Amino acid sequence: MQNYPDGGVYILKIKLEKKIEIKIGALGKKIFPPGYYFYAGTAQRNLKARIDRHYSSDKNYHWHIDYFLAEADIESDFVFELPGAGECFLARILIDNGGKTLIDGFGASDCSCSSHLIYFSAAVGNKIVEELIKNRNLEKDFNEFSK
Repeated sequence: MQNYPDGGVYILKIKLEKKIEIKIGALGKKIFPPGYYFYAGTAQRNLKARIDRHYSSDKNYHWHIDYFLAEADIESDFVFELPGAGECFLARILIDNGGKTLIDGFGASDCSCSSHLIYFSAAVGNKIVEELIKNRNLEKDFNEFSK
């Protein structure tokens, strides 16, 4: 079992096996192609509870990601001890490395990002996060991003 800090930012690695239409709250019905989706989020307190909530199917839908996770499966999560703006930083890293934002505004209603749900094909998405964080000083990179 992973050891979680009290607060930080995270990426959920989510696999969608087949093309599907999902109603995402106020964003409406959206088409999602099969592949890997990475959701960048933050919980500056009670991080483990937030991650556990994402894995649970017994919840009221509050965030865009809740609607998506009703139809897709989380494969893993990655946690980083960074401040709240770190979720935008993580989304930007994924986009800068070939990720696509298919749904404008997804998970990003409280910031200027286009989306916090980033798409990769199954072939590329399988190991993208592991490759991006390997041998990388995310704290240093985040400080550069925040300037």
